[in-house]
Amino acid sequence: MAPSFGSYIAGCLAVIGILAALGLGGYWLRRWIVPEFSGALARLADATLAVALLMLSLEILGSLSILEFGWIIVLTIAIGLGAAGLGYWRAGERREEIKAPAVTKWALLLAVAVASFTMAEWTFPSQWALDHGMFGGDTTWYHMPFAATMAQEHSTVHLHFTDPLRLAAWFYPQSSELVNGAAIVLFKTDWLSPLLNLFWLAIALLACWCVGRPYKVGPATLIAGAIILDSGVMIETQPGEARNDIMGLAFLVAFAAFLINAHQRRAPREGTAVQDAPERGAPLLDKGPLVMAGIAAGLAASVKTTFLVPVAAIAIGVFLFSGKGRRWTTAWILGLSMLVTGGYWYVRAAIKTGGNPIPITKFGPLHLPVPDQMPLDPRPRFAVAHYLDQPTIYRHWFFPQLENALGPLWPLILIMAVAAAGFIIWRSGNKILRVLAAAALLTAIVYVFTPLTAAGQPGAPTGFFTNTRYLIPGLILAMVMLPLARPLRAPDRRAWITMWFLAAVYWITVLTTPKWYPTYIFGTIFITLALVWVPAALGVGRSRGVLSRRIVTAAGVLTVLAAVILGRAQETQFAEQHYTKTTLFLQEGGPQKAYAFAQKLQHQRIGIIGDSEIIFGQYGFFGNPPTNEVEFIGVPGPHGAYRLPTSCEQFMERINAGNYDYLIMSRSTEDSRDSPEYGEYFYPVYDWVRNDPALKKVIEELDIVPQPDWVFKVNGKVSPKYCPTPKQEEEFEEEVETEEEEALAEEEKAREEEQAEEGEGSGEEGVE
Repeated sequence: MAPSFGSYIAGCLAVIGILAALGLGGYWLRRWIVPEFSGALARLADATLAVALLMLSLEILGSLSILEFGWIIVLTIAIGLGAAGLGYWRAGERREEIKAPAVTKWALLLAVAVASFTMAEWTFPSQWALDHGMFGGDTTWYHMPFAATMAQEHSTVHLHFTDPLRLAAWFYPQSSELVNGAAIVLFKTDWLSPLLNLFWLAIALLACWCVGRPYKVGPATLIAGAIILDSGVMIETQPGEARNDIMGLAFLVAFAAFLINAHQRRAPREGTAVQDAPERGAPLLDKGPLVMAGIAAGLAASVKTTFLVPVAAIAIGVFLFSGKGRRWTTAWILGLSMLVTGGYWYVRAAIKTGGNPIPITKFGPLHLPVPDQMPLDPRPRFAVAHYLDQPTIYRHWFFPQLENALGPLWPLILIMAVAAAGFIIWRSGNKILRVLAAAALLTAIVYVFTPLTAAGQPGAPTGFFTNTRYLIPGLILAMVMLPLARPLRAPDRRAWITMWFLAAVYWITVLTTPKWYPTYIFGTIFITLALVWVPAALGVGRSRGVLSRRIVTAAGVLTVLAAVILGRAQETQFAEQHYTKTTLFLQEGGPQKAYAFAQKLQHQRIGIIGDSEIIFGQYGFFGNPPTNEVEFIGVPGPHGAYRLPTSCEQFMERINAGNYDYLIMSRSTEDSRDSPEYGEYFYPVYDWVRNDPALKKVIEELDIVPQPDWVFKVNGKVSPKYCPTPKQEEEFEEEVETEEEEALAEEEKAREEEQAEEGEGSGEEGVE
């Protein structure tokens, strides 16, 4: 059932109040920190500061374990208004803003068209997810379980163990999940989660514009960024899901935009672009823009560890190029602002592991502690580099999947990105651009050697497509800098040709990505209106003195009011429809009846254990709304480790320790004892508990792949005395295999009968 109308209105008022306070705080902080910023760049800084204030507020509440409705409202509004007061007090008299070089009307219209089409394409999967639910593997594996657990526990202190895999996902940065968790608290449901990535996309598009803004090529850099943001891999993995790449990309590009704009000087003539280098004798970076850059960099790093490479590379480059006498000032300003906005999850990991902020590595000779996980992976962890000398893999896997990921012009896109980065490193006189280009190339090189980029069985890198996401940070940095290369932007005629060439590449690329549903057209128009057309129109109108503040305020109020009215219908529809079609989990595999059963439960403790279908679809067990406490049954270890129980007795002990209301499990923890990689981690968990009288069988699914599954109601403490003997385990295994064979035989027989009926119904040709 959907939350009450009163609950919905309370959530909407809370969100409006929070955004208003944080927006005001961001505005006045920006007026103090970078008063010279204007137009689109000022709005990007406002948004970045508002998000930073939001994250700091939620991290404080989570650390105090009071991430609750009232406290979220009180603290976020208090911090927003406090920041506004501080900024207003310190800003002093209004300093003259540095205006951006004017772009032509047609260039502006083309940029808005590309941004609108990109946003529109993202809205269709998002609206589909509002109808059906979020089914992406990472979303249901750990993104949304983290968010729901934060909302239930009102805390970010405790680790939520999702599985026994080597990846130790509970140590990943979780800023995106924290925002999702706060939204669940405010609305008592997760209906906003399929839409949140649209807001990050809007910030990303604005940041792409701002990269080229001081050089009069903002439309071209926006289009170049949209080629990547609207690519196949982004459309398939981001909109309508809780995957967090887009949030990191938004603030990575904002990091680059603030650095590029940091040393802008007034153009020699009004309407012309700034020069390549700062004025002679001027510092490379002023303190205010450096603070903004650090805040954006910290936000990017707080989202995903894959953003650490470009962020660290850029920060080190800025430090080295700052010049004698400025390096340490640059280091502490940039480093402190990055730490404040991006250090939370790494400090948390260091505390939980006993000293390691990034537990996926021991940091070479330092040998920092890492969780001793079992060597289990979603897929064998091959890197792209593993296949560099195997051209058949290129032809059968890499090239086709690159086309799916980046479109039919993927060779041209990669060549343009590498060439642009290489040229800027070699020929540009702008040190900041050279640093950004070098970081882009370094990110691409690291991608090639990153584990899981070609994950899959030997010779079959099935994980290559989805993990091209790890290449996207370097690729988008290189692409947005392509229009900044001097031969492509000066004189204006070349800049014009470059922009239209990029537009042609964009339109050809997006021909392969659309997923347009006629039933969602109205929603697409409204979302595009709210996130692209209205902000663009109001921004241009204000900057040119056409629109007054009253008109801007009225337009904003009307947009928000329309969103509130339409949102209630979406919330109700989401509650009624999402996750009702359980076959969408894991590509029609996994515990379908168990999903349907768990969706109806509320406020129950559910222990889960088993193979991949249990691990990767576990968000389906959290209920509708997500109030069930779901926990993988494992054995905690030192430094944040979490491993499988290795004996019946240990399994029984962990069940009793969990105090569960229900157990959901597959037959075993691996598909087969004979698994060449993980066979030693085969544990017959169903056989261990099947005879315990404290467990009442509620659901039994024998006719599914890859394994049968069961749901048990826990009516008391389980006892090791019911553990089977080795002989009984063998008998149980034979019995289950027989049941599976019979179920599969019945399914095959039913399929043959259905085909025969279809053949008879189609006449002689059908029978033949």
